[in-house]
Amino acid sequence: MVPKPWGREVWYSGIEARGESRVRSAANAVPLSQYLVAHGRTVPIILLKALQPATGNLYLEVHETKSEVYVVDAVDAGQWPDGGRMLLGANPAKRRALGDGRFRAALRAMAQAAEVGSVELCAVEEFMRPVELRIGDVATIAPRVPHSLLRGVDVIEFQTPVFERKILASSQPVVTQDGWDSADAVAIMDIAQQPTVLAAGNEAVEVVATTPEFTLTRYRLRADSMFAVPPWSVGWVVRGAVSDGERFEPRTAFVAPAATELRIECDAEVLLAVEV
Repeated sequence: MVPKPWGREVWYSGIEARGESRVRSAANAVPLSQYLVAHGRTVPIILLKALQPATGNLYLEVHETKSEVYVVDAVDAGQWPDGGRMLLGANPAKRRALGDGRFRAALRAMAQAAEVGSVELCAVEEFMRPVELRIGDVATIAPRVPHSLLRGVDVIEFQTPVFERKILASSQPVVTQDGWDSADAVAIMDIAQQPTVLAAGNEAVEVVATTPEFTLTRYRLRADSMFAVPPWSVGWVVRGAVSDGERFEPRTAFVAPAATELRIECDAEVLLAVEV
């Protein structure tokens, strides 16, 4: 668990200078890096995290290479009685009104003014596109798309295991670097793409996200069935329980170093990320 100015971030498959996840088996619990080496893996696996912004919004940021997928885990009804929100992509109406060049210039100037306190952050956020989120919804965030998860919306996140970003703006203190990256973020951001949010469905098997690095599938499985898992898949048990000798309860993560079959011990919902 990593404390953040906006709340907390829980890593389930992360390896980073500030900390590292551990893998528990029937025998023991070992650092993820040690587990990977023991199973012949030399590169990181899909990164699975929980983001819980209880006290503020996440950075408004842009990634150059990283793909992210958010699956909405909880929404604070006190803050969002009609559904949660995030900022995802550029505001199309503002882009049309200004034209691309003026849009970028105005956004850059507004972000730089917000960083020194000359304007409120909401003036920057007006350049972004708000989208509605409900429990189970899926938002796929491609590289270069600006985004910010807002306070009171918890998500389970699957992402490319790299640590790069450009901070366009922030409502919270920036603790991992000196200042914002507003000019660089505006220069590289994709202002044309308008990602859609996939509403939660009720299919038994549904591919909910596809990125260049992995696919994410939601499974709704009946008790006493078997579930084939490809090697180096990373999974999250939403509800129910699955096992391969080790039992995985609701709100637990698992990794499969080799192709295996999981037994569904009671009706379950599982999110499974598989490398492409």
